[in-house]
Amino acid sequence: MTATVATIRSAKTLALVALGVLTLSACGDSHRLTSEEAWIETSAAKAHPIDFVGRREYLDVELPPSRHGLSRNQYADVYRFALRYKQESTGRLAVSHGGARYGGAAVADVRRAIEEAGIDPSRVARGKSGGRHLLTLSYERPVALAPECGHWPRDVGRERERVPYTDFGCATQRNLAGMVQNSRDLIGSQDESPASSERRGRVWSSYTGGDASSVKQVVGDTASESKPKSTKK
Repeated sequence: MTATVATIRSAKTLALVALGVLTLSACGDSHRLTSEEAWIETSAAKAHPIDFVGRREYLDVELPPSRHGLSRNQYADVYRFALRYKQESTGRLAVSHGGARYGGAAVADVRRAIEEAGIDPSRVARGKSGGRHLLTLSYERPVALAPECGHWPRDVGRERERVPYTDFGCATQRNLAGMVQNSRDLIGSQDESPASSERRGRVWSSYTGGDASSVKQVVGDTASESKPKSTKK
């Protein structure tokens, strides 16, 4: 009889312990995602953002004596570098050169090439002086840093919140950061080039004044389509 009572007590104890474990497990899984957490996990751009780091680009131009200007190749290099700066950078273009005894005409050619590339003089800054016979152009551009993927912190088979898994969209963000040619496009859209004023004026004139030839052609095409075809053989 004593052994039977002890066995019953042991069974009750084990049942209580098991119930306590289940209760603790339920408490541990009781956390539900907030609306903000669910929104972040649903948006790949928020859950796996692309970071950016600045990279400095340089162009060194060897300066001839002050009475000589840039060669054709040097002028083309400066012009192309200025175009790259215009497309890639959001800061200022730094220009540094040595003493005034060297590169007087060449410095003027550099300024002319920068202006020809469509860069406002206010965006050009004086950089740190380099070598006496050297002129250096430099600017900083953003470089995209791909997010790290492969994080699986929870069991994706149990999703009570009905949200995507944690790694959702990470591969797409990583590929985008690796493929983009100009990282500045990921920060914000660039300005559009102006449309052709001649074509815009012609289309607007046709719209407001009415182009008789265009109207006649449209009416003629419509009439020919609506006219029934002859069935005679």
